[in-house]
Amino acid sequence: MSISSEYAGHGGVGRSQQEIPVVDVGPFLSGVAGALDDLGQHVRRAFETIGFLYITNHGVPQELIDRVFRENVRFHALPDTEKTKVFLDPKAIGGYLPFGVQRIRTFDPTTGEASTRAFAKPDVGEAFFIPRELRHDADGEKWPRHLPGFRETLVEYFDALETLSSRLLPAIATALGLPADFFASYFDSEQSNTQLRLSHYPATPLEDDQYNTAPHCDGDFFTLLAQSVVPGLQLFDPSGEWVSAPARPGDLLMNCGEMLRIWSNDRLLSTRHRVINSSGVDRYAIPFFYYPAPDTLIQCLETCRDTEHPPRHEPIAVGAYSEWFFKENFALEAK
Repeated sequence: MSISSEYAGHGGVGRSQQEIPVVDVGPFLSGVAGALDDLGQHVRRAFETIGFLYITNHGVPQELIDRVFRENVRFHALPDTEKTKVFLDPKAIGGYLPFGVQRIRTFDPTTGEASTRAFAKPDVGEAFFIPRELRHDADGEKWPRHLPGFRETLVEYFDALETLSSRLLPAIATALGLPADFFASYFDSEQSNTQLRLSHYPATPLEDDQYNTAPHCDGDFFTLLAQSVVPGLQLFDPSGEWVSAPARPGDLLMNCGEMLRIWSNDRLLSTRHRVINSSGVDRYAIPFFYYPAPDTLIQCLETCRDTEHPPRHEPIAVGAYSEWFFKENFALEAK
């Protein structure tokens, strides 16, 4: 188990800004003695200071990741008439989200809180959402037609990322001073809203105050993002500045979500981030959002509270929180 001293930081970074750690999870996944405690320390340090880390030697075959990126390109190259046949089902959060539909609430950069102002301009991006239940769509009506191998590849990748996510849960528990198996039972559910997203951000110029994905926090437990060769992701650094996350092909970028932040009584950071594709070429991304079962109660952990740090949030079920989070932060405009 090791953490790289390699600078995985940001253009124009000042000393007050945090670098994104690069952590080798191979020893832990291989069962090396002591590796879990070591990994837990690195996760805790990263999530307490910046909310993101890169993981290497994660065991997901690069050949599979490359196939998923190719399928992402294939899907978004389809005519709009084909993509809209699998239009997004808001209730299931599955299907195709066209350009100009998603809007995200603006936020106050001084506090990091959601603003009372209107939602931002529509995002310049499109996506295909694959919720957990879509893997088992027997008749295939919610999957695009005329793309042989598409569904099979995406289901294979979904399963690989879900398996990896479950194997990483002991690291989160250890980071918070909990038994290694603490979170395991909360994710053993066919009803969870865990989902994979195939995103496409074109190379077209953006208007002022417009984004490919506007600033937001992820509303899940944690997110895993396979690395594109095209950069574009930016983080709102604790120093109060936007900084770029470098593209690191082969690694997975892992970030803390809002549910984990609340569970930890704000000890861990759910860092706001955005996408601005200024590369001059189209950018594709495949974030994987990991959720507990909807009836799981999110409440302050015993290891994250004391007389000086009383619980800051009321207990809430995952399903109810997800519904509130989406309504509070996202708006979908009919096309």
